[in-house]
Amino acid sequence: MLSRLAKLMSGSSEPSSAIDLYRHRLDVYESELGEPEHSFTDDAERRIDIHAFGRDFVPECREGSDEGYVLLTNGMSQQRMHGVQGDAKPRAELMWYVREPTPDVRDNLRWLANLPFVDTTWFGFGHRVALPWPPVAGTDFQTFLFLTPIIGPDKQIAEALEIAGDPVEILTVNLISDRELALIKAGGLDEFLDLLDDNEYPPIFDPARTSYV
Repeated sequence: MLSRLAKLMSGSSEPSSAIDLYRHRLDVYESELGEPEHSFTDDAERRIDIHAFGRDFVPECREGSDEGYVLLTNGMSQQRMHGVQGDAKPRAELMWYVREPTPDVRDNLRWLANLPFVDTTWFGFGHRVALPWPPVAGTDFQTFLFLTPIIGPDKQIAEALEIAGDPVEILTVNLISDRELALIKAGGLDEFLDLLDDNEYPPIFDPARTSYV
């Protein structure tokens, strides 16, 4: 796996066409996660497929299992985002840890991946998208929050992925409550991240999660 990843990062065969870039992204994903169990293709002009990689989220050192999926978009980074500031990466792909890749989850993930190019904006660590209603059945939370991966293989993808000379940010998708959003606005993101640690925030999205505030 390491030799394959080194080849992907070497730039010895720089991908050029849309198909080459699509395959390049998938190769980087598969180098860390194996082959996807499902791939949900997109027939829109801006093609953003979603790959579902099965995972047991319980560490090997612990007993039991907690099976779910790592969902990854493939196509958002085809285009640079508009107005990226500071040291933020100009291209991104989205990752969502879910129990099942249901249609409403996939639709929301694809919608989020298209949003920067509809609104000519950009997404980075700590950015939020607030909605007027809950986007997923079973939850009252209405705001998406983007963080970055903390799980080893997912961090490796973020470190390895490059498109047209640009590094690509991998942003994890999270849903938060109105009170949690208010905390972030009042006290900053670090205080909220500490709250996630204190409450052992589960990696897999749980629509029934109660607000930590």
